[in-house]
Amino acid sequence: MSRESEFAKRHPVVILVYVLACMIWTMVVRHPAAIVVSFVGASVCYVALAGIIRWLQLWIPAGMMLVFAAVILPLFSHRGVTPLFYMNGMAVTWESVYYGIMMTLMLFVLLQWCGVAAKLLDSEKVLYLTGRAIPTIGLMLMMIFRSIPDMRDRYRQIHEAQIGLGCAGGEASKMQRMRSFLRELSMLISWSLEDSIEVSVSMESRGYRTGSRTWFHLFSFHREDLVWCIYFVVMFAGVYICRFRGDFKAYYFPEIWQKALSGWSVAALVTAAAGMLAPVAYDSYFLMSVRDMGQMGDGEKGDA
Repeated sequence: MSRESEFAKRHPVVILVYVLACMIWTMVVRHPAAIVVSFVGASVCYVALAGIIRWLQLWIPAGMMLVFAAVILPLFSHRGVTPLFYMNGMAVTWESVYYGIMMTLMLFVLLQWCGVAAKLLDSEKVLYLTGRAIPTIGLMLMMIFRSIPDMRDRYRQIHEAQIGLGCAGGEASKMQRMRSFLRELSMLISWSLEDSIEVSVSMESRGYRTGSRTWFHLFSFHREDLVWCIYFVVMFAGVYICRFRGDFKAYYFPEIWQKALSGWSVAALVTAAAGMLAPVAYDSYFLMSVRDMGQMGDGEKGDA
């Protein structure tokens, strides 16, 4: 079951540094060991934030990507020197299959990190991070984030009204339900367009872009936030240094070759894993502290 993260209450800059460090490392390091470590860290963080059920649901698109990249694509891409079998005189190589597996795993890891970012960064934090640097894009992102739940609620209201009229639901035929869905979609689009016009008129009447911008937020950068930022920079610096030194070199074509892990690269992976799992450890420590305080309070009440 998903629960509220205590780490999500940190300053948005801290969360942004954490998410970018995890995602960029996953994208630039192609070594299989690094991808596996990132996969384990992303899975643990996603399960802790969203729950095991949501994590299992992510395997559906991941399985579709795996079938395409590791089964279908090697039938048309014949790069590699290790043939598994021949089809129409063309070799299906192990390098193409292995490359498809690793790239699917990398995309799956990125998908999980995007889910972690969605749990840690809400629309208010995104607006805070982009409001001063790129205010127009920040406002657009905030409106998009707001429109998605609004459209879902509006469609539910429209659908319930159609069910009340007998045009949808189990009693209606398939043709009636199809017509009802098209009617509901048209109503939803019309409602959303009218709402966007009202928002633009309201913003114009309130003087949007006619004077100096005011800025208000409830976030404050504390010393603990600075410690978190320094911690993430130190923990993830090793993998980036090893990446630029060539310690994580890996090739998949024309044959599979990956540089053996040295002591420095293993240490870099361990520290990066500690950086990825730090929010989960922080939430677990906070939860245990709250539980212990609750038990102490119950004990004092019993003694009284």
